[in-house]
Amino acid sequence: MSSKYGEIKDDFLEEAMRLVAAAEDIDAPLRIIGCLAFRIKAPDYIDLHKKMGRVVTDIDFLCYYKYQRKIINLFRDELGYHWVPPSFARASTLRDLFIDQKRQRKIDVFYDHLEFCHKIDFKKKKRLEEDNPTIPLAELFLEKTQIVEINAKDLKDLIITFLAHDISETDDDSRVNGYYIAQRLRNDWGFYHTVTTNIQKLIDFVPTVELLTQEQTDLVISRAQKLRQLIEDEPKSGGWKRRAKVGTKKRWYKIVHSMEGVRK
Repeated sequence: MSSKYGEIKDDFLEEAMRLVAAAEDIDAPLRIIGCLAFRIKAPDYIDLHKKMGRVVTDIDFLCYYKYQRKIINLFRDELGYHWVPPSFARASTLRDLFIDQKRQRKIDVFYDHLEFCHKIDFKKKKRLEEDNPTIPLAELFLEKTQIVEINAKDLKDLIITFLAHDISETDDDSRVNGYYIAQRLRNDWGFYHTVTTNIQKLIDFVPTVELLTQEQTDLVISRAQKLRQLIEDEPKSGGWKRRAKVGTKKRWYKIVHSMEGVRK
């Protein structure tokens, strides 16, 4: 199809940036998430990411729900994608699926929040305005560490994040906002427990990655420990303390039956 935005690109990054630029034309803050976002944020470590066996398979985005109709029209009418209307199997109005039929490549657009094992809200504090073309580093970290059954792919994404970025207490394109993460977890023991458990899994995993130098291993671990300490030092709410007394005797997370379509 002919469009002022050109044809769909074979390269994942080129295509993602084409879509972000098109969304800017309609004033929609479309932000990249998933594996590709981690590479965008850590360009010096893309080769390492690939050598670790991490593969980009799809492109996924976050946007605000108020732009949903504009996004559907843009992708379907201008950008060359087939929109898959919600069905009984995919009934959520906060997620749209688009297909590049030529390449059989899928794109998910989530709206307002990511909610798998826990919920990450973007709308309340207008977090999509904090970074471009990806979601902020803090939410990229939480995107992975909210998953109770975190796997090696997720941990590899975190490795390149901590190689490329130190921890800070503000939103900064070069650092992970540890203060924001700690604030987010101070009221939610369940989310806190999942995240801190996964930080320990990362610390345990890093020394097993033979591609890393000892210096890189030590750097990732030190930054993970630094973030964990910020989380622990943050004063906790009364609700957090009451839930902590119950602990893991009661399920603290949402069960997600299949993560294959969302863990990119």
